[in-house]
Amino acid sequence: MNLTHKKRSTKQMLMAASASLLLANALLISPAAASAASRNVPSVWAKADVDQANAFGLIPYELMSDYQKPITRAELSAVVVRLYERLTGKQAPSPAENPFTDTQDANVRKAYALELVGGTGAGTFSPNSPVTREQLAVMLYNTINKAGFADKLKGSAAPSFADAATIAVWAKEASGKLAAANVLQGSQAKEGLLFRPKANASREQIFSLAYRIASGYGPIYINSESDLLASVGRKGQSLVFNDARAKQIYQEAVRVNAAIIKPGMTDFEKELAIHDYLVLHTAYDYDNYLKDTVPTDSYSAYGSLFRGTAVCQGYAYAAHIMLELEGIDSQIVTGTANGVGHAWNKVKIDGEYYNLDVTWDDPVPDKQGRLVYSYFNVPDAALAKDHKWTASEWPAATATAYDYFEYNGWAVHSAAELKGHIGKALASRETEIKFKATYEGDEIADMKAALQASNVVSGYSYAYSGRAFTLTVRYR
Repeated sequence: MNLTHKKRSTKQMLMAASASLLLANALLISPAAASAASRNVPSVWAKADVDQANAFGLIPYELMSDYQKPITRAELSAVVVRLYERLTGKQAPSPAENPFTDTQDANVRKAYALELVGGTGAGTFSPNSPVTREQLAVMLYNTINKAGFADKLKGSAAPSFADAATIAVWAKEASGKLAAANVLQGSQAKEGLLFRPKANASREQIFSLAYRIASGYGPIYINSESDLLASVGRKGQSLVFNDARAKQIYQEAVRVNAAIIKPGMTDFEKELAIHDYLVLHTAYDYDNYLKDTVPTDSYSAYGSLFRGTAVCQGYAYAAHIMLELEGIDSQIVTGTANGVGHAWNKVKIDGEYYNLDVTWDDPVPDKQGRLVYSYFNVPDAALAKDHKWTASEWPAATATAYDYFEYNGWAVHSAAELKGHIGKALASRETEIKFKATYEGDEIADMKAALQASNVVSGYSYAYSGRAFTLTVRYR
């Protein structure tokens, strides 16, 4: 089984998406205080963000060293230009005119033309001067505003800084808005909460801020199906597709959901509609599985949504995308089922997690029109009878309220309950009786005993998946 997508926990996704871009106290550390760190290696607190900033294209090659060094005004200009381009998806224009006599830097001209930065005097920019926190606040706010995301800088009232009087007039608005949105923080000292407007910022601090602004406010760039799986549930951020196949998958999932999801549906009903669509429109790629020739499409949501054939990974990927599009939290679980590598979903309904295994609800070989719900919203305890996974890596599923059979009143917890369930249905002369046995015992023998005790039954047949049964009755 080919499982290329690694699960991201809900906590990780929320942290990545959070608009309150907290850097704890790291952004207040003086560059000089980081002397223990290697000049060519980011500090421990910054490494993950710096790596991501580099992956996002926010760091010019020439700045990928001396990470603890104070960043200069020219260097920050290069970073904010790249941040602007990342946020907007547009290339910054290159103005021919240079308003400054002390620099020929192309990024300075770009940043100035975009009104991301200003000069320091008549015809001067002071390119090699270190950037202060108040200057940083203005440059970052200008970049966010110019990119069209200033309205997303929401937060509580700006904190009251003990050194607010030392913030330059031209920096007060930007500092206040970024502080209120927790983009820039103060530090506690004996004098109170300090903003330290004249303190310098290091390269790695700027790289970390740029990454968090880009990931928290800007569009999400989709370069693969894996990117789509990780990002489809992020709200308030647009998706920019650089991968045609991922875009096709996304558009088809949107189209299908629009057709099957009706106004007023609950999350349970939406999940049910998605489950039923995938079961009815996808067949397990059993022949290729037996021959060990499963094509790439079958491991992808593309197989489920376009080819109509998939293996477990394709089912789980398609379900994940469709569920997340409806605002339903889904996580892709990897483990084994009857000893074979397998993938399914954990789905959050009404605040509780459940296991959804669409693959195991699809009969093999495929039976046109047949719907099975044996593995629809089952708790961990029930799933563990034939599935195995590392439980600590995913949320626990202990609730039963939205188990398909519990929800519909068809779960039987003892032989006596099964007898009563069948007896009630026979009294109403129902021709189809559904139930799922959850007790320890022989439910088939108990079912037959209940039917044989009736004098109105002329015959019956049944189909089952796991311990879920559909009983068809003929009456005298």
